[in-house]
Amino acid sequence: MAALSLISSLAQRLRRGPAQCEEHSGAMFGGAAGSLAAFDDVPDDFQLPEGSVQKGEKYFKKYCAQCHSIYPDNRLTRAGQTQIGPTLFNIYGRASGLEEIQNKQGTDRVDNVLWLEAALMNYMKNPRVMAQGRVQMNFAGIKDFQIRVDIVHYLKTLDWANEELANPPEKPASFAPVRWMQQMNNK
Repeated sequence: MAALSLISSLAQRLRRGPAQCEEHSGAMFGGAAGSLAAFDDVPDDFQLPEGSVQKGEKYFKKYCAQCHSIYPDNRLTRAGQTQIGPTLFNIYGRASGLEEIQNKQGTDRVDNVLWLEAALMNYMKNPRVMAQGRVQMNFAGIKDFQIRVDIVHYLKTLDWANEELANPPEKPASFAPVRWMQQMNNK
């Protein structure tokens, strides 16, 4: 019953949009441009249009994969990738702030958001407004509506039903002599 109440209050908050800090009254976010008008392409009754999971994966790699993992254990899989942000595995339907982040100085996070289609679309468009200015990302946002739609379609595939992601192979040892010994034992 308490979970239903939480989901209901989060859904109401999403319909109202991100709250503005009364102390700054929007000036911190660019005045009127930083207000709810930033999310005018995602209405209250938003339904995710058709999109491409394959294109979404490509755009995810371009815009998100540098700082976000797609695995449950938040593992790194490519050169140049960092673990600054939380894993986006099972992001769809998750409440904000639940996953561990590697950046321990990054205490300011998005609060009181249930990551569904509209919230994901709005966050990708303008993360600073959605996070009320408290986000430590070098990411200005994605203005193109269809790119965000494709990414959301891809994010919806990052769940426990995806066997490849849900059960990744064991991580290799990071210490080179141990890796060499493991390779010798497997021969």
